[in-house]
Amino acid sequence: MNNKLPGNTLRKQTPNAKLMYLAPLCAAISFGQSSHAEIEEVVVTASKRGASNIQDMATNISALGSDSLKKIGANGFRDFAKHIAGLSSIDNGPGNQQIIIRGLASSTGAAQVGTYFDEIPASGSGGTNVRQTDLQLYDLERVEVLRGPQGTLYGGGSQGGTIRYITNKPNFDQVEGSVQMDAATRSRSGGEVYQLNAMINAPLIEDTLALRGVVFYRDSDGYANLPDLNQRGTDTEETRGGRLMASWQISDKTKLDASVWYQNMEVGDRPQVTLASDSRSGSVKTPFTDKLNMANVTLEHRFDSATLTLTHSDYNRDALYAFDVSQFVPGSGGVFQTRDTQLQSSEIRLASNLDGDIQYIVGAFYQQRQADSISAGFFVDDDTGNIVAEQTKFFDTRTDAEFSNKAIFGELTYQATEQLELLAGFRSFKITTDSQANELLTPFGPPSGLADPLHSESDDTIFKLQASYDINEDALAYLVFSEGFREGGANNINLLTSGGNPAPASFDPDFVKNLELGWKTQFLEKQLTVNGAVYYMQWDDIQVGLLDQNQAFGYTDNAGKASLKGIELETRITPDALPGFSASVNFNYSEQQLDENTIQFDNGDNTAGRDGDDLPNTSPVSAGLILEQRFELAGHQAFVNFSTSYTGKALTTFSFRDPSARRTGDYVLAVARFGLDTENWSASLYVNNLFDERKPVNWTVEARPGIPDRILTTQPRAIGVNLEFHF
Repeated sequence: MNNKLPGNTLRKQTPNAKLMYLAPLCAAISFGQSSHAEIEEVVVTASKRGASNIQDMATNISALGSDSLKKIGANGFRDFAKHIAGLSSIDNGPGNQQIIIRGLASSTGAAQVGTYFDEIPASGSGGTNVRQTDLQLYDLERVEVLRGPQGTLYGGGSQGGTIRYITNKPNFDQVEGSVQMDAATRSRSGGEVYQLNAMINAPLIEDTLALRGVVFYRDSDGYANLPDLNQRGTDTEETRGGRLMASWQISDKTKLDASVWYQNMEVGDRPQVTLASDSRSGSVKTPFTDKLNMANVTLEHRFDSATLTLTHSDYNRDALYAFDVSQFVPGSGGVFQTRDTQLQSSEIRLASNLDGDIQYIVGAFYQQRQADSISAGFFVDDDTGNIVAEQTKFFDTRTDAEFSNKAIFGELTYQATEQLELLAGFRSFKITTDSQANELLTPFGPPSGLADPLHSESDDTIFKLQASYDINEDALAYLVFSEGFREGGANNINLLTSGGNPAPASFDPDFVKNLELGWKTQFLEKQLTVNGAVYYMQWDDIQVGLLDQNQAFGYTDNAGKASLKGIELETRITPDALPGFSASVNFNYSEQQLDENTIQFDNGDNTAGRDGDDLPNTSPVSAGLILEQRFELAGHQAFVNFSTSYTGKALTTFSFRDPSARRTGDYVLAVARFGLDTENWSASLYVNNLFDERKPVNWTVEARPGIPDRILTTQPRAIGVNLEFHF
């Protein structure tokens, strides 16, 4: 169904037929002949104009195909993010990531990186503590990561970039399936981790109708200890779910794809520990649960000169987040926040396939969201750490919010010469939000009762301009100006600022402007690939989180601006002189700084951010390396894979003027993997976190003196085996 577009034709890779003999490792093992390391040619669809080879796209995009994901043992975001230049996250525990691209990070507001599961958008649907969900990645075709603002095609929430998870679609040709088992044991008394995945594909009507089903189950012991409860390994995780997909080839030109998804994650306790040991004081457990239901239907019809796509998605997420507030109440108490999100999204777009020099894509988008949340404070049982049955609450706040987003968008491409292509794009949007809080019980500030409803409306148009030049068959360069935005909204409750003035009832979208020079190049008859970009981004009207005059409730306002600049490099080498060998390197250097003082600093808070400070939780340097050798072992294909990544230093606040400032980052994680593939079996042995690095990835500074800080750490070393049977 994919159309071939001018300037996007697939470049053929010439296989290398050279063979080599590897010396025996020992008398019992002999190595046969092996061909040159296969180059996984990744085809992507991020342009929404059909399939393109990633090297032919004038877009700052990285992609990991199914083979690469398998070789690095990727089960979730943590596993592949370190191999994408400029991609990172603030880790809030399993299944709860604040994804960051290019250091664009805010402590409040909606997501700044768009997340898509096939055609299902899942951006802007989290909350202050509930961030982006993390699906299991079994039977995935590829992951696409677009860096830089993607506002024209992907709308709100794609300020820093967009991540697209593309699944394997039903196969009309044959019955096929697979079963995968993974088992590992962890250091730091982390117990065992088990995972079981399965897939079945069944054509129901030849060349017309097919189904594909996936199920998965994960069970993990914990490593965090609560001595006051005499409990060990409280941060257990159990995740189950699956998806069912159907493809109906209605005619030669019309296809209907439908899917339903389900995932239920239950974490017994967030793995918050102290810097000194994998334990923490207190008797309050902080569970996290994340239940996800999604459905999508996509109809695609090819006309002679264009392809029409209609897609509708339902995204429903129920999450529970808990945190310990014992230092603020007379006893062991926790606040438990539930958030029920219902999100419906529809899009219609028409992408041309003209014979001339002009191509276009135009479309309309509509999204509606209902988010209901409850924040309730309970005292817990000092013996179990759980809520006492029918315990009296000391805090109870309910919030209901309704959101709508209407947009039209388009991009026009003009092939000015055989080598020069020009592109112009836009997106016009209107966002409406209504919010109302009900203070059933509160010991702080505002009187309890139903608060006045708050309303917000915003509309604007953003643009994209790009010029790309095909230098030759193996090199192209592009210059792009692009914009991205994040939705505004209504605050939850009427508050007074720290100065005693009324806090704003609503806040506006914030915007990012990006100027970028990028290149895609291959050398030495495609043995060496070097892709990269240099960029400068301006972040305006930043959404900032502030506290009311009682320092008890938060609200959001717009203030300030920041600049972000950097360079991203991704290199891959597959030398003919070393058949079977490949090396991939990614590197990112960036600077993210305030261009003016924050509101708090201007109001006399010297610990707040001021002009020239680095943005919190941003690391200037990150890098990754993957080395792989493929060879023949006893007549079967085998590989040895070693990957390592470096995460640079980051500060949790704007500067050390703030006594709560802490350093995170500055660590190296390594993974080693040995695998063997037969006709129906695949097996691998692996070690994650090879050197057992234990470093902070998230840091909470306690308000009361004498209470140790709480951190989330890198995962313990895991030694495991992975077996897969496929037919």
